[in-house]
Amino acid sequence: MRTLPASPVLDAWRARRRLDRLARALRARGWVAEPRYADLPPLLRVYAREVPAIGDSVLAVRHLDGWWFRSGTGVLLGPCAHAGFAAERVGLLLTPWVVAALTGREGRKPGER
Repeated sequence: MRTLPASPVLDAWRARRRLDRLARALRARGWVAEPRYADLPPLLRVYAREVPAIGDSVLAVRHLDGWWFRSGTGVLLGPCAHAGFAAERVGLLLTPWVVAALTGREGRKPGER
């Protein structure tokens, strides 16, 4: 998909509005969602409270067919009009990493031998 040119300030404002909606959907699903709006582009830092070192930075980007949420890895998570769907996709991407961190590489919980 091609990103459209636009006013950076106006696009940043629109992106923050969309990221706020995604943050509410993520929090409802148990994730921590911290806005990082001081710089451009605005980001939403998403992680599990138990493993704050593992997470993703989500952006809202404008494309020819509308606004989309995009993972920091470049994966399109879903249209911004469907924040709940995008929140589920974030969960699908992060859950295996969180589980691995909590259980250890060999499937053991921390402290188990």
